[in-house]
Formats: sequence, C-alpha cells, structure tokens
Amino acid sequence: MSVAMKTADELSMEDLKQKLRDELREELRRELLGEETEDERTEADYPWIVFGVDGTEYGINSKNVLSIEIIGEITPMVDAASHSPGITKSRGDMIDLLDLRALFGLGDYVSAKENEDDPVMMMVIETGEKKRGVIVDEIVSVEYITNFLEGVVNEGEAAHSSQYIRQVATRERLDSPVLILNPESLNSL
Repeated sequence: MSVAMKTADELSMEDLKQKLRDELREELRRELLGEETEDERTEADYPWIVFGVDGTEYGINSKNVLSIEIIGEITPMVDAASHSPGITKSRGDMIDLLDLRALFGLGDYVSAKENEDDPVMMMVIETGEKKRGVIVDEIVSVEYITNFLEGVVNEGEAAHSSQYIRQVATRERLDSPVLILNPESLNSL
C-alpha cells in the first residue's frame, strides 16, 4: 500500500517524515522556482551543505545529499580499503561507508573519536543509482555558495587531491574557504 493510501494510524514515523519531506520539497520548489521540473534545475538552485572533517570545511551540493544521519552498527567488509570501514543500514538499505579522514590521509574516524560512545555522523549521498554514507565530523551550515574560485586546487597537496576536490569556494558571510567535493569521484571508489 502506498504512503498516500495509508491512514494516519497506519503510517510509521519514518513514512510520516518522508511524506512531510516530499511535501515540503515540492512546496519549496513551486514557491521559489516556479513550475520548473527537476531536470530544469541546476546546481545553483540548491543550497550547499558545508561540513567539517579534521578542522577543514568541505561542501557538497544538497542535490546529491539524501539524508544526514547518525551511523548505527557498522559491519566490516573483508579486504576493504582503509577508507571503506564497512557497510551500515540507512532507511532500510545497506550502504557502503566512506571515511573521508582515511581517504585524505588524516587517520580514521575511530581514532579521531574522543569517546567510544560518541555518535558518528554520515551524509548519505547519491550520484546516479549509487548511494554511499560519507562519514563527517560535523555539519557546519546549509547555505547558498556562489563565490567559486578558479585555479586554486593544488594537485600536489597530499590531503586534498583534486580527484576528490573539484573547486574551492568562499562562504558568503564568513569569507572562509570551502573545498567543494566531487560526489561522482567519491561514489566511484
């Protein structure tokens, strides 16, 4: 039975949250963008999620972010790369995890935790048909970013390979740099 056909008593909390998200997204689209379809929208029509990893701010367009969640149980995978700590459940689906600290040569999320019981946060990103949980330290802000700098990515930097960082931008209010991630390259790992 579809969510639209269920009565309020039959809806689970997750169904209600998803239904509200969908309705809000549709209402915002109509109000802010007129009658544009999803295909007509560009990256500039979506806000950016600015997040921190080891004291550096990164950004990813919210068009690619499905959710921000606390990671539950992680199931390690045999012979996985150091930047892939395993899989976890997200909204009923099993997804691969990506540890940005390990990918950028900054240790790993386990050694960075001050307390073993501290929650670990992930952003579930999607490019094409692939979903992946990207482990982050914190969400800094959700904002529109329009000031993209040209020619700033340095391929020689070990921690921020231009393979994963496509641009550098500055945040409007704080004028602080944000490294813009390339979600396609993250999902291709």
